[in-house]
Amino acid sequence: MVVRPGEGRTFAYAGQPMRVLAETQGFAVVEMTVPPRFAGPVPHRHHGFDEGIHVLSGTLLLTYGTDDPVEATAGAFCLTPRGVRHTFANPTDEPAQVLGLWSPGPAGLAFMADVGALIPPGGAPDPAEVAAVYAAHDSDLLP
Repeated sequence: MVVRPGEGRTFAYAGQPMRVLAETQGFAVVEMTVPPRFAGPVPHRHHGFDEGIHVLSGTLLLTYGTDDPVEATAGAFCLTPRGVRHTFANPTDEPAQVLGLWSPGPAGLAFMADVGALIPPGGAPDPAEVAAVYAAHDSDLLP
């Protein structure tokens, strides 16, 4: 399967389109833009899927486990196995382009579509709605 520029199904995350590049039972890959000054989700962990972020351009702050945030520029990759606390943010005035990866694919994509629909462009989602989506997808919000 070849997905050309502009092809692939999309859904919104923080008001930006996420473009699905690959989707199987084993894994999924999306291309997404993380908006400037995006505070990111609160620290959390997933029990039903592993997650990876590969920074294509721009800068993210990636938090993994209990470590302090790490500045991740183009070429950086973070793999977060199930059960590990993590989050990300874009502290800059420029958008960041990333590839998001999940295994198994359907679980990660369903979570991202559901939580992404709650995040208004430039705003914050309702915390109770976010908590309900995380719980529905076997994920926990953490301090």
